[in-house]
Amino acid sequence: MGFEGSVDKVYAQIMSNHPFGIALYRPQKETVFRIGSCGYFDSFGSWNPIANLEDAAEVKRKGLTPIEVELERAPIEDDIRWGPKVSSTAKATALDLTVGLPVAPGIPVNVSTVFKYTSDLDTGAILLTESPITHERFYHESPFKNWIKKNSLNILKIWPEVRTYGLWVVTSTFATQRCAINLWSKKGQGLHVGFSADVAGLGEVGPEGEWYRSQTDEGWVEYGGKGKDRTVVFFGGLKFQYTWLMNKQLKPLKAPKFRGAKDNGPVVKKETVGVVDDPEDEDAGYIVDCEEYLENDPSRTEAEGNDDDDINEDEDDPDEDW
Repeated sequence: MGFEGSVDKVYAQIMSNHPFGIALYRPQKETVFRIGSCGYFDSFGSWNPIANLEDAAEVKRKGLTPIEVELERAPIEDDIRWGPKVSSTAKATALDLTVGLPVAPGIPVNVSTVFKYTSDLDTGAILLTESPITHERFYHESPFKNWIKKNSLNILKIWPEVRTYGLWVVTSTFATQRCAINLWSKKGQGLHVGFSADVAGLGEVGPEGEWYRSQTDEGWVEYGGKGKDRTVVFFGGLKFQYTWLMNKQLKPLKAPKFRGAKDNGPVVKKETVGVVDDPEDEDAGYIVDCEEYLENDPSRTEAEGNDDDDINEDEDDPDEDW
């Protein structure tokens, strides 16, 4: 059985049980995909950068207006250590190594433990990362929303692709030097991973030490950066959508709308940030909506205040494509 929808969206959806934002099936290099990056994902899931909003000179070169306020970074966390991250549909079973038989090609005989990962459903996923993990984020989202309000028309003129793909501003990342991902669509499929550590962290489904994957298991994709170029495996950010409006004089919906979190996944808040002209039709325009896909930190999920006008009562599907 195959996947329903693109593998990027399937992976992000079934890995939304983790509180780190959106999981990337195609991890991105930190040199081009870092906090403050503005761009879009194309139909293949590749990142297309537009500008680094922390670099005012670059923003000007791209024909845009720089952010007028200082962007406040949170202290970098650069010594995070975690074990394997698996989808909510997957489970782990520790194998008995006392019998002394080889487990699988590619896994050394002197490993401390071996786990078998399976899924009771058709789809499952696992992410292996090399420690340490580096976490970076900004403190506030409002400077980016205000910047989009001022630049959304120029962005639409210069990069019309955003009408199709939307526009992202990256506000947080979790990055590693090396990672491996497996996304499978066969019920009961088993993956074997060996670890050189013998202690699993609280809530983990495997130790945090060096890992070795079986060479006979299919579906693995491995990524690694050279030098200091880490690879981003989770990110949080703001997604801006351009929705065509036949009559640009119509009043946009202003009140923020909360969609909540699925499992422990990213908290999503949606609001309209403005209306811009259609460069190809003077009578039409585009509503620019913002959706927040943030880390699931309870202190950041409270509303920042609601307008009393024109509250949108429509309910969005929390499983909507991101």
